[in-house]
Amino acid sequence: MSPHDGSQSISEPVSEPAFDTVSALSAPTKPMSAPVSVAVELSHHISTESRLRQQSRLKMASSFLTRDPSILSLAAGLPSPALFPIEQVAARVAMPEPESSRADGKWKGDGLRKNFTMEYSKTKQCTELGRSEYDLSRALQYEQGTGSRKLLDFLKEHTARIHKPQYSDWDCIMSGGNTHAMETVFRMLINPGEYVIMEEFAFPETVDGLRPLRPRLIGIDVDAEGMRADLLEDILENWDEVAREGKRPHVMYMVPTGQNPTGATIGSERREKIYALASKFDLVIVEDDPYYFLQMPAYVPHATIDYVPVPRTNEEFQAALVPSMLSLDTDGRVLRLDSFSKVIAPGTRCGWITGAAVFIERILRHNEVGLQFPSGISMAVLHGMLTEAWGQEMYLNWLVNLRAEYTVRRDVMLDAMEENLPKEVTSWVAPAAGMFVWIELSYDRHPRHGTLSREEVEQELFEAAIASKVLIMPGTWFKVDYSGPSRSVFFRATFAAVAQEDVREAIARFGDVLRRAYEI
Repeated sequence: MSPHDGSQSISEPVSEPAFDTVSALSAPTKPMSAPVSVAVELSHHISTESRLRQQSRLKMASSFLTRDPSILSLAAGLPSPALFPIEQVAARVAMPEPESSRADGKWKGDGLRKNFTMEYSKTKQCTELGRSEYDLSRALQYEQGTGSRKLLDFLKEHTARIHKPQYSDWDCIMSGGNTHAMETVFRMLINPGEYVIMEEFAFPETVDGLRPLRPRLIGIDVDAEGMRADLLEDILENWDEVAREGKRPHVMYMVPTGQNPTGATIGSERREKIYALASKFDLVIVEDDPYYFLQMPAYVPHATIDYVPVPRTNEEFQAALVPSMLSLDTDGRVLRLDSFSKVIAPGTRCGWITGAAVFIERILRHNEVGLQFPSGISMAVLHGMLTEAWGQEMYLNWLVNLRAEYTVRRDVMLDAMEENLPKEVTSWVAPAAGMFVWIELSYDRHPRHGTLSREEVEQELFEAAIASKVLIMPGTWFKVDYSGPSRSVFFRATFAAVAQEDVREAIARFGDVLRRAYEI
């Protein structure tokens, strides 16, 4: 690596040999002291569709080359890398400050190194020349359904460090982001007509992804801390197959950190209770957690401090994170969905799934005839950034900086809400993670609450906001059960990608809308 015009350059990666999918699945990266227990038998959760999927014979043939590199292959129908027209992919990435810069525990918008970036590039020959382990000859070629092994190695090490899975036969597989991951996992687990448990509000595409499977959805009420464990227990404990005309659910989908749309984060004690219920009633938990690293310090209204408190070390950062459901999992019943969309960029369309080998093997079968693998260019760019420009420690430094950036954005919106929204008819909980604030409005205080339904009040407010040049999402758009009446009037606001002055103006306009509607 050499300095160059305020940046540094490092060379890149080329092709890697095809690898044996069986050995790839059976050798996950593990923590320093690997757990000795294995996952319990959970194959009965696999859907009929998934059971019908068979291993690709063509991809299986690559295992012969892994076992004996001297074999001359006339088998694979691969195009020649020499004829790929893309000769080089280069990128310049920001460089986070080292953790030593946080020794005072204060962030003042200085989490990135000023006037210093890192450049890296991928060519078709960089592996052959000894400059990188993953080059364009490999990245632009057909890949195994697991995704790039070199990038996957980094993700396994990261997962082992952060979540410390408690059983030995866990593994990871790459996805095309969490929307693809959840659709794949749903098809692997759910048969038509089965019940599925979710939070009462969910990202609409989640419900849309489930709809073709024709499940029956049960939305568990949420409070300021997310899904209510007491209500979950009541439903599972008192399940009546005759009255419900179906068996007790065996799949639960949840977004436990910075939930979309409510912004709620489930605390450690409640997570342990939910996991214990899943183990008792044999549930598979689909932990969709793209906002996990966007956990923030407590909100202080109208704080006058000129800095954001941050963890002084990466170990302190890890210790401050609420335990994931995966980290609590001793049975192998949690399938964790991670994504680069919220921490790097959604356009990469890359993520990864972590879980017991019995499930990861089935996801691999799905990938082989569906996604196949994420974009090779995306994987090459991510590999260069994560493994060659940053490394594990620098990636955590980036996440600490990201946490601070979103804390500032959250606080700007919450301050604006404190100043502009009428307290007589509005309430909200400051989110501890994620990108959203969930605003509840009083239905009973609305002048026409006896004439209009909650849904009609919400729609009227939505249209009035649009007329005032503010777009804010109605809560009913996120309801899992459309058939039942709303229990209140809700709106979701996001602070993630909006300029601070626009946030203040938008909230002020929405406050005026509410005052007019409620005749305050």
